[in-house]
Amino acid sequence: MTDRNVVVAISGLHGVGKTSQAKRLANSFGLRHVSGGIIFRDLAKIKGASLVSLSNAAEESNEIDYLIDSRMVEEGRKGNVVIDAMLCAWFLRDIAHVKIFLSAPERVRIARIASRDGVSYQEAYNETLAREASEMNRFKRYYDLTIEDVKNSCDLILSTEGLDEDEVFSILKYYVQLRISKLRQ
Repeated sequence: MTDRNVVVAISGLHGVGKTSQAKRLANSFGLRHVSGGIIFRDLAKIKGASLVSLSNAAEESNEIDYLIDSRMVEEGRKGNVVIDAMLCAWFLRDIAHVKIFLSAPERVRIARIASRDGVSYQEAYNETLAREASEMNRFKRYYDLTIEDVKNSCDLILSTEGLDEDEVFSILKYYVQLRISKLRQ
């Protein structure tokens, strides 16, 4: 089922499953997938920087955040896309037809990140909390935004704790189908 006008935005903190679920939804609905996290990681590789050091560099200049955030809006305007990024639901609040916020407790998120990245829990904890502190500081300074502002701009808020990827996907797929069917009425 493809609909050029469909734009789905998935926001949340690191390790909640944004990218995994966005990829699955894009594939299921025949939409493109764009990930702010992947763009950020690719930029870090290009610059030969760690994620924490790129986050720190972003604190010195708004250029990195504005580049990524404007790309999210640009991709949203093209349509036919599922976008995942921490702030994308807020940036796409007037563009996206479906805005989802995924959440999970810190311990769950950190364990997922450690497993995904093949690092110790402590290493994932240190890096993730450092990145998130930097990001929260930048969101407030550059946009006067908090993560609660992003959450409050969403249609659906779902905790992924205690659910496996397939269960989360089933819920999200049903919800997106429901929203798309309402668009077509």
